[in-house]
Amino acid sequence: MTDKKFLKYRDELDKSYGAAGMALGLSVLEANNLFTAISLDGDGPECIQFTPEFFFAGNPRLSPRGAWQYIVGHYRISVGLAVANALCRCMVLDNNKVDDKLRDRLFNAACEDGRDYCQLERDEVEPIFDEVFESMSRLFADSRVRRAMDTFADALQQRRTLTHIDVSDILQQLNII
Repeated sequence: MTDKKFLKYRDELDKSYGAAGMALGLSVLEANNLFTAISLDGDGPECIQFTPEFFFAGNPRLSPRGAWQYIVGHYRISVGLAVANALCRCMVLDNNKVDDKLRDRLFNAACEDGRDYCQLERDEVEPIFDEVFESMSRLFADSRVRRAMDTFADALQQRRTLTHIDVSDILQQLNII
């Protein structure tokens, strides 16, 4: 979902909130072990520096079903990152409600990526997207999380790069993981 228009940033503040949303999204998706750092020097999802395990290319010891589940699981993480990025910027930074237009754009992008990366049909993407979207919507609607994202985005702007340990420490200090 790297080339999607809704992932284009207006400025560095917008980018810091998108990256903060993705950092929290990784934690919520139980994928915080798949990144090494978050940096404002990357673009879109490239703000996150992933571990080699994230870029799984195949394992002959995994059954075809196991490999498929792994790929779909990483697709789910990618969808979650895009949704967390967009919702944190919309709901926290801009203090707006998510409208149907943004939801539809995110869903269409998820469908396109699902088709390209996993050969998933729209009806197969829908439950994955709905679960992630609803989870992230509830998360970023929480006033405590919103305040924490303000603090996290500020820390990221000041330091430019946060290691995995820095992110974990900040999220723990903010009491949101």
